[in-house]
Amino acid sequence: MIYYIFLFAVSFIAMGFSARWIVNSLTFFARFFQWREFVLVYFILVMAASIPNLVIGFFSTVENVSELFFGDVLGNSLITLTLIAGLSAVVSKGLRAESRVVQQSSFFLVFSAILPIMLIIDGDLSRGDGVVLLTVFFLYSGWLFSKRRIFEQVYEEKERIRRPISLLFRNTGSVLLGIPLLILAGHWIVQSSIFFANFFNFPIVIFGVLIVAIGTSLPELFFIITAAKKQNDWLALGGIIGNVIVLSTFGLGLIAVISPIKILLFSDFSPLFIFLVIATFLFLLFIKSGKKITSGEAVILLMVYGLFVGFEIISRIINS
Repeated sequence: MIYYIFLFAVSFIAMGFSARWIVNSLTFFARFFQWREFVLVYFILVMAASIPNLVIGFFSTVENVSELFFGDVLGNSLITLTLIAGLSAVVSKGLRAESRVVQQSSFFLVFSAILPIMLIIDGDLSRGDGVVLLTVFFLYSGWLFSKRRIFEQVYEEKERIRRPISLLFRNTGSVLLGIPLLILAGHWIVQSSIFFANFFNFPIVIFGVLIVAIGTSLPELFFIITAAKKQNDWLALGGIIGNVIVLSTFGLGLIAVISPIKILLFSDFSPLFIFLVIATFLFLLFIKSGKKITSGEAVILLMVYGLFVGFEIISRIINS
């Protein structure tokens, strides 16, 4: 028992540090090579920050507990739309959503967040369903790439970036070290999750929603909060929307094609489905009304997540 507690804690710490190294280093590359701001958001924040989830997904299929990954993805989406979005709006004193791309992407977000729920309603996210999700991802990516204006702005920060070659090599080393550490940590997290779920007779999917999703959302939390602190609302909102879309379509779609995801007890997911739908439409409403998530609306989003966690804990105590 003590061994798995230690392993679980060390794995989350290792995953947090390695993900931060990777995101920090890739952000340095964006400044060093003067990449476009869109490239930073879509390919660094969203895709790179999704690596922990994909690692969890791979080892979940290997261990035949793919529902752990499904819970992780939906839990991550709920955390992103409530906890991360709410904290970002509080930090920035209101997230401005004036960008037309952000406004239009919010509709893709609603569709992408709800589509997996619709597809798994029969208890099985098949390879065909995976293909559907991947198709949605590539359609969204194609639409996004058609917006030429978002490629025009170069990512810059107020402070000037130093460009010694030594920094370039150091950040390259951080990426090369961070990726295998991330993979190893993901493997340990899945192993520990299986043990704890069996030991406490706790549905592994709920363990993924309440515990694992918190850990795998750390890279997004770090980058998005940092962007919000610097009043870079476009980066923050782009990260929030992109993270939900990529994980719900590309992440789930890829893993489902490799190994179909089955849910044995649909009731385990019902509260998550309900709260995720509520959070998704609240986020859309706040984005559309006034084109800004205010501090008051941020509190509502944070309350939704708090209510979900409270409901799950109380229901588990009652049913135990």
